[in-house]
Amino acid sequence: MHTFLRAIPLIAALALFGLSSTNALAESVKDTGGYDAAYTKKDMQPIQDGHVLTLTEASGSAVSPGNPLDGFSVTERGTADLSQGNGPQRGYVIFSKDSDQLIVRFEGNITTTMKDEKPNTTMKGNYVVVSASGALAGMQGEGAYSGYFTAEDKFHIDWDGTRKIQKDARASPGNN
Repeated sequence: MHTFLRAIPLIAALALFGLSSTNALAESVKDTGGYDAAYTKKDMQPIQDGHVLTLTEASGSAVSPGNPLDGFSVTERGTADLSQGNGPQRGYVIFSKDSDQLIVRFEGNITTTMKDEKPNTTMKGNYVVVSASGALAGMQGEGAYSGYFTAEDKFHIDWDGTRKIQKDARASPGNN
């Protein structure tokens, strides 16, 4: 029994080492970029008094020089619950190139104000990586996004966050 009790601190130390070495295998770096997209599908369901539910799909291209997602195709699928152009939005962004794919979940708000008698619509919220495959396998990340409409059916999004990739995972394109 005394041998077991003396082994407890050693077991605890090994457990802590195991936990810290797992964290040491991931490197966190700043991740920034953006994309321009245009709607390919847009289903707007009026409810009443300016209230509209929307289901959209958009496609575009990512621009993130020096980062892994530069030049990836972008597909955004989302919903919005709007009242007079304002309200919550959520959905997914799928970044893909060949067999490499990163799926990001986003959640935020859409805000519409009038500027020079025209609507000025912006988006802002947070995102988190939910899946990564191919050369991006093992990638994790989170951060904030903001965006604005450039035309009635086109918009621009910028993201700013951090990403982690397991050092033992397959190498990702670009900088890790």
